[in-house]
Amino acid sequence: MRKRLTVNTKHASYETIKALYTSEKNSKIKTRLLTILHLFEGKSSVEISLLLKQSDATIRTTIHRYNKFGLEGLKDLEPPPKKTILTSDELAIVDNILKESPYNSGLNYNNWTGELLVNWVSLNFNKKISLGTAYNIFSRLNYSKTRAKRLSNKIDKETLTNFREELSNLIISKDENTVILYEDEAIVTSEPSATAVWTKVGVQPIVKTLPGGTRKRAVVFGATNPETGDLIYQISDKGNSDNFKSFLKYGL
Repeated sequence: MRKRLTVNTKHASYETIKALYTSEKNSKIKTRLLTILHLFEGKSSVEISLLLKQSDATIRTTIHRYNKFGLEGLKDLEPPPKKTILTSDELAIVDNILKESPYNSGLNYNNWTGELLVNWVSLNFNKKISLGTAYNIFSRLNYSKTRAKRLSNKIDKETLTNFREELSNLIISKDENTVILYEDEAIVTSEPSATAVWTKVGVQPIVKTLPGGTRKRAVVFGATNPETGDLIYQISDKGNSDNFKSFLKYGL
């Protein structure tokens, strides 16, 4: 049979505990103070557990902590600091490699990702980190990633219905010499557009480009006929009015 626990009266009097219980706002600490009050009144840990609807083990833990540490023992224990997987020197190395392309670190990729960082740490430090830890490292080193804003291309039914009616009216009302085309242009360059990458907060990443005059580009004019479904296009070197007129003549 376990030893019956008694209260260590050197820490505080019954009246002090009662006054603290009355004024306490934290529900957990209030319950622990009530545990000590019941103990002062001569109740056993089992009796207190039934009154407070807590396990006997929880009640006995509260009593042991109070008897050893006093009122401080009734407060929540501070969690131990998390063990840092990477040392400060290793984090400094990671900080430096993240400033450059993964290519410079022997990885055949353009931009850093959490998965790449996990792989790099394993190869270079022989340490295993989780994907979540990798993203925590990005944050800890003050990196952020800006993603393009997504805009749904779902169109509402009313707009779609109106468009179909307008198109139908155009087709019905046009004469035999009129052709309806929906046209657009696109520019294709020899250098792709820059994408979002991990970089220090507030720092604009720089992408090195070829000297002026070496960048190649082409303009694609395209149109579709809503009646027949035919698609026509023409590739030009410039997107000027002359080439646009040339495309219209080509399409008609």
